[in-house]
Formats: sequence, C-alpha cells, structure tokens
Amino acid sequence: MIKKITKVIGIFLLCGFSFFYTEKATKIIRKKDPIMIKINESKKNNYIKTIKPIINDDEYYTGLNGCEIDVDKSYNKMKTIKEFKKELLVMKEINNNENIKEKYIVGGNKIKRNISIILLLNNDSNMNLINYLNKRKIKINYFVKMDYLENNINFIKILSENNNIYYYSDDYDDEYMIYSNNLIELNTHNKSSYCLLENKDDNILKTCLNYNMKVIKKEFIKNDIFYNIKNNLDNGSIFVINLDNIDEIKVSINYILSKGYKIVLLDELLDEKSLCK
Repeated sequence: MIKKITKVIGIFLLCGFSFFYTEKATKIIRKKDPIMIKINESKKNNYIKTIKPIINDDEYYTGLNGCEIDVDKSYNKMKTIKEFKKELLVMKEINNNENIKEKYIVGGNKIKRNISIILLLNNDSNMNLINYLNKRKIKINYFVKMDYLENNINFIKILSENNNIYYYSDDYDDEYMIYSNNLIELNTHNKSSYCLLENKDDNILKTCLNYNMKVIKKEFIKNDIFYNIKNNLDNGSIFVINLDNIDEIKVSINYILSKGYKIVLLDELLDEKSLCK
C-alpha cells in the first residue's frame, strides 16, 4: 500500500516538474522569437504615461489612465501569420492607481482643454437661457431640486436629450435622494452620479459615496459671471452658475470658446479612461 502511494506521489511530482519545465522552456523560446523581440522594442515608442490626479488634502483634480502594449495579445495575433506587423499591436489601459476615495472633486484633468458648466435649475425663469444654450448646442449639466424635477418631468425628458440632469439638494437626505435619482435615471439618458456642494460637508460626502455618487465641491457664481469665469478659466475647470443672467452667460460662453476650450458634460470632463488603440 505504501509503495503504491509513493508511486502515485512520484507520478504527480514528475508531471508537475514536466509541466513546469515545459512552461519555462516555452517562455524562453518565445522570448527569443524575432516577433517577440520586435514587440518588446515597440513598447518604448508605443506608450502613454498615466497622469496622476492632483490631490490637495481632501480635494482633487482627476487624472488620466495611460496605455501600453499588451505583449501577450499582440504576440498571439502575430504568431498566426508568423511575422511582426505594427498594425496588429494590441494596446491596454494602465490605471493611475491613486486612492481618491472620500475626497471632493474640484476639477478635471489639466491636460485636455475641456471645461464644464453647471446650472442650478429650480424654477421656470431659466427658459430663455435654456433655449439659447440648446440653439447653440452647448452641453450643460443641470442640477435640479426634487420639487422642480417632480413637477416638470416631461420638460426634463426633453432637456436631457442634449444635456445631463442631476439631483441637487441642500442636504442630500437619503430618502429624497433615492427617489430623485430614480426619477432621473428612469426619465433621462444619464445616471445621477454626482452630488454638488458649495461648502464641504463630510456627512453628505459619506452619504453620496454610499450611493456610488462622486461629490463635486465648487463655489457657486452668484454675480459677475464673466469676471469669475475669465479669471478662473483653465483646463479642467468646473463653473457652477446660480444666476440666469442670459447676457453675461452669452458673453462668457463666447469668451470660453474663443480661447480654444471645449464645453463638455461632467462625464467627459471627469472621465479618467484613455482610448488605447
């Protein structure tokens, strides 16, 4: 009986060693393959480095993921035709690996010339402004209080065709937040994935994070719109306008565009993904 057990153990060890040796030999052969050598050489010239988020205590500007060659996938594609072809290189995304949980977003990355505009929508006085923005095809992030959202759902549906809608509250109570977010997600084209604060509130921060909602903290522009935008315009800027002065907003938008900036939705501004091709 002992001899049989010893024999079985020996067979398993032999198989394991054989598998280990074969795998190691395969790796050595593949490493010396001219195709693999050229793929590894290409890694130096086909690399986009990650852009780390800019973190200042509990606030941050988003970063950008990087790209590099996926060696295994590239090799597997090329070995079928038995030659190296640059167009068959496969890229993969590299995460910037920064811990940004329990922090407030204050802007997007500083690389792209993108900015976002947030408008607080809680009454009908904004209609002239909304019509102007829609005609210009300016994409706006509208933060809406629950009462307005509930009583104007058909209008919200129309507004969401070219813009994004988010729930806004002074306190972000759990019960109201669930209800309002459900209304938004059932009637618009976007997910209600951001909370908005003018002043930091760690309790609200935790509540929003519990619902997988990121928290944007920005001072609201309540007067002198053009002055505030002109003096704070930068890559990744977020402007929260709590005022429906259509003339000042028109001038501000023209100024932003004249400086080569693109006005985008928050989802695009704060997206850290890279298109690795």
